[in-house]
Amino acid sequence: ACLRGEPGGGAVRVFYLPGAREPFSPAAPAYAAQVRKDLFMNALRGGVWGTYRHLPLVDSAEVQLQVEHAYVNTQTRGDLASLRWIESPMRYASEAPLAPDTELCRVYCAPLNFRDIMLATGKLPPDALPGNLAGQECILGLEFSGRAADGKRVMGMVAARGLATTVIADSNFLWEVPAKWTLEEAATVPVAYATAYYALCVRGRMRRGETVLVHAGTGGVGQAAIAIALHAGCTVYTTVGTAEKRAFLRERFPALSDAHIGNSRDTSFEQLVRRSTRGRGVDLVLNSLAGDKLQASVRCLAEGGRFLEIGKLDLSKDSSLGMSIFLKNTTFHGILLDALFEAAGDDGDKSAVVRCMNEGLQSGAVRPLPSTVFGDQQLEQAFRYMATGKHIGKVVLRVRDEEAPGARPTPKLVAALPRTYMHPAKVYVLVGGLGGFGLELGKWLVARGATRLVLTSRSGVRTGYQAWCVQHWRRLGVRVLVSTADCSSPAGARALLTEAAALGPVGGIFNLAAVLKDAYLENQTPEYFEEVAKPKVDGTRALDAASRELAPELDYFVAFSSVSCGRGNPGQTNYGYANSVMERLCERRQADGLPALAVQWGAIGEVGMIVEQMGGDDTVVGGTVPQRIASCMEALGTMMALPHPVAASMVLADKQRRAAAPTQDLVHVVANVLGIKDPSKVSETSNLAELGMDSLMGAEIKQTLERGYDVVLGVQEIRGLTFARLRAMSGGGGDADAAAGAPAAS
Repeated sequence: ACLRGEPGGGAVRVFYLPGAREPFSPAAPAYAAQVRKDLFMNALRGGVWGTYRHLPLVDSAEVQLQVEHAYVNTQTRGDLASLRWIESPMRYASEAPLAPDTELCRVYCAPLNFRDIMLATGKLPPDALPGNLAGQECILGLEFSGRAADGKRVMGMVAARGLATTVIADSNFLWEVPAKWTLEEAATVPVAYATAYYALCVRGRMRRGETVLVHAGTGGVGQAAIAIALHAGCTVYTTVGTAEKRAFLRERFPALSDAHIGNSRDTSFEQLVRRSTRGRGVDLVLNSLAGDKLQASVRCLAEGGRFLEIGKLDLSKDSSLGMSIFLKNTTFHGILLDALFEAAGDDGDKSAVVRCMNEGLQSGAVRPLPSTVFGDQQLEQAFRYMATGKHIGKVVLRVRDEEAPGARPTPKLVAALPRTYMHPAKVYVLVGGLGGFGLELGKWLVARGATRLVLTSRSGVRTGYQAWCVQHWRRLGVRVLVSTADCSSPAGARALLTEAAALGPVGGIFNLAAVLKDAYLENQTPEYFEEVAKPKVDGTRALDAASRELAPELDYFVAFSSVSCGRGNPGQTNYGYANSVMERLCERRQADGLPALAVQWGAIGEVGMIVEQMGGDDTVVGGTVPQRIASCMEALGTMMALPHPVAASMVLADKQRRAAAPTQDLVHVVANVLGIKDPSKVSETSNLAELGMDSLMGAEIKQTLERGYDVVLGVQEIRGLTFARLRAMSGGGGDADAAAGAPAAS
């Protein structure tokens, strides 16, 4: 392919004849008919003629596998329509020892919490989460019910990753499910009651006879708090948003006075509290409201009152509170249940919450909450339903059905997007691993679960950045070995894999090594070909042979090829040849039933030999422009999960600046967010506010417009959008304002 771009290259014709029975001759009967077709590339395999072509992979977003271990997340942050099951690394959890005081549990039911809605819709940034969760994909879900490893029915809480098929849970936050409860009922209990106990009893130090204001009384935490407060002999005030919810509370809590139920949609509850308490106020406020309703709630506090804030919106926005409220000797508590997951098992607050839960289960103060249940494939519907705020109690995702009493649980499979993960007990060898691309690959492997790396380099660690990466990985608990073994010889390859095997079984081999000696074919020399072929041809052959004997548990054998082989690049005939040999070796390995993948990379942005030696991020190589590292790693994960021996990832130069056309009409995207099934039946002149758009929907629509359509509008502008204008924006026509907001193509 490289020759075609060189002077006279148009006359070149290639015949690839592995295992051919007859010597090639253009006049030979076996080849004459194919020669007359005058094709550039001709390949004969199994008696059938073919050629080499780049065929698009099936959209990875549509490829799903039946897996036992998976979690739920959005593919695009802020877009609920992109919620999917994604394969999780939990498949390796049963093979590695668990941390002390943790248990591996199968999830049967996983409730949604408001934090999940805030994260999925993009209103709460992941960096607002505790610990190291911000950089991880699996962050949704705080609670579950299911079975422990011994089959015992349990309910529990986790810091994150609860919306999954399997979880590793803190033993302190696991409770055995009462015999009379179903797992569906049990799932509604942990977070709601633990939050209420933590707020009211541990932080608020609620005492018998005190008065308590509980906002959003029909929510999970609201109902739990009302139950706990009434059981403790307190007077309860609460707020709801609809008459239906008011009636529900009166039925569920007969001891709750109808005169003590206010409106959560405005600040009128302040006057209700002042009037009912004769101006004194309440001793405790359990608040989840924001903005002016939060300020009104603060004003409801009595002398010495305790304000218990469980909402995260105002906290994450750093909203002002005002200091004058503290003149009444009040206290303000940010109630972050998340903090207890970081605490040690003997932490006072953590132990107190566990003790309160145990006492509540024994006394009957803790009882299941009403719930709305969705199936495991109704992810978007469940999240949208909870985002509307119309639910009473909990919204629960049923991951699997509970077996009949005495039945033995069997593995449950779900359709999930495949993800590539590394086995924590295996070793991953990166030939050329101290180069720019190699270090980025090392970061990705560690992020995907690798704990043992072997990096090869002829000169060892020689830059500050290389040393920093190695030290950083070691601080994370990764065992890193830097080897100077030359694997381009059989002896060197065996020595390298023997070194690696001292750390554990070899799970992956990645050959990134490369040398460039560019020249037109007429100026090439045998020495140039040998130098370029040594790391790729000789190295890959030697690693192939050595791994067949010394790496029996190998999962991945990945050779980094180049677009110079796949599409051709003038002056790189030797480089294209070397990469082609690697690709044929990978095809042979796969035919032998062994793992193998050759990746034809285009130019790599930010790091990499091509950019370093041939220019900046605008360099065009083989008709491609540099691909960002993050995109490369995402593509690599996809390719490693698929069965093709040769795959390619590149950004074509002629398509770089072409705006990607939205995959769905803008009108239907917005209608889906609003829950409108048939937008044709909606008035073209009704604006989104009139159609029932709330703040969460507005935030999702705003992010969708900006990310998918390059349209930037303010909140009020979005509220005033009509379907007529959306249609004009989607089609690029209509009035001047609509056209100005439409996505631009260049």
